[in-house]
Amino acid sequence: MRYLRVAAIFLCFSPAARAGVSREDILKEQDLRIQDSALLRKAAASDSAEVRRQAYLSMGRIQSEAYLESLLKGLHDGDPAAREQAVFSLGQLGLAEPELSTTTIKTACIAVEKLSGGVSGSLKQASVEALGKLGGAEAEPSLLSDLKDGDKQVRGEAALALFRQRFLKRVPEYSTAAVTGLVSLFKDSDPGVRWRAVYAFSRFAEPRAARALDGAAGDKDRWVRFFACRALGLLKVDRKDMPSASPLGSAARDSDYLVRLEVMRAAAGFAVPEGLAQLLSGEPSAHVRAAAADTIAANEIAPPSRHANFDLLYRLWHDESAMVRGQALFALRRVWPDDALSLLDEARSGPRWRLRSKAYEALGEIPGSEALLKEGIKDKDTRVASAALEALAKSSSTEVDGILDKILRDPNATLEMAGTAAEAAKKREAVALLDAERAAYEGSLARQYPEFSDDLVEAYNETLKAHPEVKAAPLVPHPAEKIELSPFINEHLKPTTVILDTERGEIDIELAVEDSPLHAAAFIASVKKGLYDGTIWHRIVSGFVAQGGDPRGSGWGDAGFLLRDEINRRPFARGAVGMPKAGKDTGGCQLFITYVPTPHLDGRYTVFGQVTAGMDVVDRLEPGDRITRARLK
Repeated sequence: MRYLRVAAIFLCFSPAARAGVSREDILKEQDLRIQDSALLRKAAASDSAEVRRQAYLSMGRIQSEAYLESLLKGLHDGDPAAREQAVFSLGQLGLAEPELSTTTIKTACIAVEKLSGGVSGSLKQASVEALGKLGGAEAEPSLLSDLKDGDKQVRGEAALALFRQRFLKRVPEYSTAAVTGLVSLFKDSDPGVRWRAVYAFSRFAEPRAARALDGAAGDKDRWVRFFACRALGLLKVDRKDMPSASPLGSAARDSDYLVRLEVMRAAAGFAVPEGLAQLLSGEPSAHVRAAAADTIAANEIAPPSRHANFDLLYRLWHDESAMVRGQALFALRRVWPDDALSLLDEARSGPRWRLRSKAYEALGEIPGSEALLKEGIKDKDTRVASAALEALAKSSSTEVDGILDKILRDPNATLEMAGTAAEAAKKREAVALLDAERAAYEGSLARQYPEFSDDLVEAYNETLKAHPEVKAAPLVPHPAEKIELSPFINEHLKPTTVILDTERGEIDIELAVEDSPLHAAAFIASVKKGLYDGTIWHRIVSGFVAQGGDPRGSGWGDAGFLLRDEINRRPFARGAVGMPKAGKDTGGCQLFITYVPTPHLDGRYTVFGQVTAGMDVVDRLEPGDRITRARLK
């Protein structure tokens, strides 16, 4: 047994019970997303510090303006842990979906900033993190000062806070002072501070930091090098070549495959990629080899380079890795479409669904391929058929509208095909599809799958906006089903490790039973049912995440239940196990594992585990690899 039900006699003597509010009571209010709970406010005023902490935690997960006053009082809680939780939860108000009122966010920001100026240590770190979620330009002076704090944790958090301000569009761009302050941390004595400062430039091209990023590409820390190379890749418009003596050229021979991956991607911005063959010589990572194909496709190849790079792509097409072959196929189509047609025919008639999907994806960018794509939507594998449909929908032909119309009206259409048709309809904004969109909206599939329904509503309403001459009432989302209490609410879990046996080896996942108990309990229950046995890793994004556990194998599936978010303070470090979702509180049975630190996910997705062994296996995963069995250790 991997969990223990706590007896009622034990609960009578717990701190929560003595306070008149049990842990289960708090979890129930949280799980039911009660927007204005008298019980939670009572718990926040409890004599028990642990009860107050749990109340603050739940308030931050619910993200309701009704709890602002209780959380503001929590900033002065006498218990350090409870106080930190109140600060974190106030910050979470800045990430609410839909957004809370400007007044609420401003009030929370002012209170947190005031607190930040008079505290230190972990509480200071928590307040700086919250400021990054709540504040805009008005909070920048405080954060710039925190970049110079004597505590390395605070300095690192201040760098991420400046990043979050831009990521959340609280500011349109980094100020000159922010760029200067972040760059100054590139020389910090602590590698954790350095990589967080460099990370701030890894999602937004920032020429003002180019020279400093060149130096960071040679740092001793792997994450500093990794994010520096990624940031340099964004500056491709400002760079003409990549001489072997440059920082990127040196990083291309890095011992860390993730750094080599980013160098290969960065090379897409350079005009002379002739050194690719040498860089790939003996390259053991399929991720890097696949990125090389993308790099060739992204560059405008000069005529003298054409033959050499064609040979290289053709070699990659015969690679042992299906992932590499797929990207090589796509690159061949982009660079030399005439030469690639025979290879595309070979791939789309082959036994591997992934390569067939890639072939149709590639055909979608070749003019005159509509007939072949129409064949593709008849493929027996719905993943391949939906890929062909997505590619076909890029055509401007009105015949495509008829195909989409038929699929949307078909009561027997698979979720993958119907969902792809709805997504295509959003982009086409065709009046001819309005009736079919409404028919699909009124069908059983839309009522069963909220994500599909939302796509239909968006497609229909955006088309009406684009065509004001059409007089019709907009669609409104289907009423959300009444939230049912999680069946795992009363379970108390022991520390638990789940082992995923894959075709490439074992992956050990230690579950976060304290920080995300309902996710952990649901995962354990699914493992016991054998739900993951035989499922695949359907989505691999090199240098980001590996995602799997979908019973449908397409990314559209679930296990028939939804999990409310259990956002916690665990960061998305390398090997973090997170819950995919299609919006707030829509978690299910799927999972993703991060390859690298991903701070932009912190506070937005639930971390419910950590890989403790087998990250080398995760590094070798490719799309379509199977989880042969999931078991409890």
